Amino acid sequence: MVKRLLLCIVTLALLQAGPLGAVRAWGEISRTTPVVLAYRKAGPAVVNISTEKIVSGRVGLFGRDPFADIFRRPMRQKSAGSGVIVHSDGYVVTNAHVVSRALQITIQLADKTRYEAKVISSDSTHDLAILKIELPKGKTLPHLPIGRSDDLMVGETVIAIGNPMGFESTLTTGVISATDRKLAFSGNVEYGGLIQTDAPINPGNSGGPLLNIRGELIGINTAIRADAQNIGFAIAADTVTGQFTRLMDFERINRVVFGASVAQKRDKDSVAIEVTEVRAKSPADGVLKVGDVIVSLNGKTVRRIPDFVCGMTSAESGDKISLTVLRGGKRMDRSLELTVRPKPDGNKLARKLFGLTLRKIDRELATELSLATSRGLVVVGIEAGSPAQKLGIDLKDVIFQIERFYVTDLDALGVVLEDVKPGDTIRVGGARGYVRYWTAIKAARPGAPSTRERTKRR
Repeated sequence: MVKRLLLCIVTLALLQAGPLGAVRAWGEISRTTPVVLAYRKAGPAVVNISTEKIVSGRVGLFGRDPFADIFRRPMRQKSAGSGVIVHSDGYVVTNAHVVSRALQITIQLADKTRYEAKVISSDSTHDLAILKIELPKGKTLPHLPIGRSDDLMVGETVIAIGNPMGFESTLTTGVISATDRKLAFSGNVEYGGLIQTDAPINPGNSGGPLLNIRGELIGINTAIRADAQNIGFAIAADTVTGQFTRLMDFERINRVVFGASVAQKRDKDSVAIEVTEVRAKSPADGVLKVGDVIVSLNGKTVRRIPDFVCGMTSAESGDKISLTVLRGGKRMDRSLELTVRPKPDGNKLARKLFGLTLRKIDRELATELSLATSRGLVVVGIEAGSPAQKLGIDLKDVIFQIERFYVTDLDALGVVLEDVKPGDTIRVGGARGYVRYWTAIKAARPGAPSTRERTKRR
């Protein structure tokens, strides 16, 4: 009897010790998972983007006065998206559709600080835009370098951070479902090379980062399948890198001549910014050579494309640029002086290419012509038989975007049009009243029939 009682006591003690032992073991397991670490690493560089837009009920296509019967009462609409800071000076990558038609853009950082921002460049064909946060002088921000996407594995864990449905700094996880996907949209728009993921992505996530488990930026979230669950898409990081120098063309933006082109090259273990072209009789001629690897700019280390391109956006004509390069394995210090890139005559080019006479809008002109906006270029003259007249552009239409660039004055217009050749097709964003439209216009070819000015306002 005593033996049986002792056996029961020992058995009960063991049963009790088992769960307690398990509790102690689980308590020793760290809750700081790789996902937590990735969020801590990337989170400070993710921003919420709030925009205010003017919208109307419908948008027509060009033709003979297509807007006559579709004017609706305009509404101010607020929308939200996401973005990621890719350079400490406040340059943000997001989707073009997040900031299209925006009258005002406000950026909220992870610490709740809010700043105004402006669009530097926008490209709807790749759904990418670059914003610049208006920072106080000397202020810098946490940023996340653009990573790589050529080594992605189907099934690997990914993380999305963004502002879905207005819920800021939201994290979701999933896996890579597929790579190199294509998506077709209306208007013959197609995005290629996309990453497909099942990480939940909702309205407001657009423009935010897709990360790998290391917290590295591998993509920019861009779209979902509305008729399905957990089928989302992101623009691959290599696409973002490839488009960055084109979107951030500092020679155009600053009207300077540098004279060399660079590209981000990568091998298995390293990334390098390599000189790919040196233009004859330019400041870079004789200073740089094709194949040089740029390792520093004005004393700051250059590791990736944004380091170099964003670092050059503050340069002006006459500035001396100090570079450290690797040439044949040897480290060399080089310097050059930027020269001025003459400003082209925007109005002259608009008349030559499209038959348009444009004028910068100010408040006085906006009031006089009853325009819906006080920014942009208003059409004040059209030549008969010109590409603009044939397309249906009319007096008092406002031109606000050419290709991926927003144009608010004739200097900016000239910068965009200076390399357009006769016969080129150019994407134009315009507005008639409160109705915004986008269309394509073909530049006039030499020898086109002589035109006369159809109508002109002062």
